[in-house]
Amino acid sequence: MTKEEAIAKAASRWYEGKSPQEIVEFQLYEDRLCMPLQLYQEAVEKVLGRPVYTIEYGMPERLIAEYEAIKSADGYQLQQGPEMA
Repeated sequence: MTKEEAIAKAASRWYEGKSPQEIVEFQLYEDRLCMPLQLYQEAVEKVLGRPVYTIEYGMPERLIAEYEAIKSADGYQLQQGPEMA
């Protein structure tokens, strides 16, 4: 995603009404932040179930690995929700 695309995505406020899971599922895999950092951090912390420090965003592969492990362990229940599992 280009800088301009990220700015446009953020301006669209795509994250409003999204669950923490939906936010993480999209933003974690993007190189550019497309939303306010505070809202993203809140979503990541909720999904990972722990505090996430700003420095960790410099090593996204670790956050991705942790997130993927949680998804695997939960059988995608986080993404689908309990009513769909």
